[in-house]
Amino acid sequence: MERERFNYLVNELNRYEGVEEIFVLDKDGDIIFKSSEFPLTNEEAKAILLSWRQKEPSIMFQNQRYAILKNDDLQLAAKNITGGKGNIVGSITKKGDYLIAHTRDEGLIILEWSIHINKVAWS
Repeated sequence: MERERFNYLVNELNRYEGVEEIFVLDKDGDIIFKSSEFPLTNEEAKAILLSWRQKEPSIMFQNQRYAILKNDDLQLAAKNITGGKGNIVGSITKKGDYLIAHTRDEGLIILEWSIHINKVAWS
């Protein structure tokens, strides 16, 4: 993925209030781009992708547990139920990268975020 494409995806995702961080992982879980500086290591990114692919019941993001509510080959939707830390939504892109966003509980509900990120990733 090129930087220009990533910037487009960030702008499209930010059409709704509530996006915290956006990042793209390659098929191996390595971080390609991040929308801002936030503490996300390649090890944590790889663990998120592994949990997604192996259909685990939850993922860890920035030391918080997110229960996975939707998990298939194309999309991920997880919610931090007890801590109020928002959602993790993701979609595979046309080129096989993984677009993932951390969102607050505002603007859209988690299933709307899941649909939105999928539409953006495939646009």
